[in-house]
Amino acid sequence: MKIKLKSKDNPITQMWCFNSNGYSSNIIDKINSGKQVEVEKVPKPAWEYIEEVKTIKKKIKENK
Repeated sequence: MKIKLKSKDNPITQMWCFNSNGYSSNIIDKINSGKQVEVEKVPKPAWEYIEEVKTIKKKIKENK
């Protein structure tokens, strides 16, 4: 899933693990910079700071 920071005024300061292979400070830095980041899991307390980015697929109607 893709996530992003809700507000740059409220960055992540905790050392949460967003991937199954362990903690990565690079992911935290990317999230805090405002970028969208692909992660494997999100700790429950982290939802205060981040939100999931959902892609909207538009259906194209064909004229017949």
